[in-house]
Amino acid sequence: MSENLENEPFSHFNLEGAKRFLDDLEKSSRDKYFRLCYQALITNTEDVLTNDADADIKCKGITKLITYFKEREEYEKCSKLQKLLKMI
Repeated sequence: MSENLENEPFSHFNLEGAKRFLDDLEKSSRDKYFRLCYQALITNTEDVLTNDADADIKCKGITKLITYFKEREEYEKCSKLQKLLKMI
């Protein structure tokens, strides 16, 4: 394992614990949840593109983020997410 854990998302969490954390965060603070998801996607673009998750699920999630940020007129985020969406 690398000594620099910042480059290994959730390396110190088990996957189920990370999912519970995100589920709880979505319920308690929708804005923080969407911003965390955005940051994770933009920071780890290569992982998003190469993981085994279903492309349709990825696209739906990214589209949900685009809608959220469009409603808040955060168009720079929308543009970055749109580029990512086209790469999938």
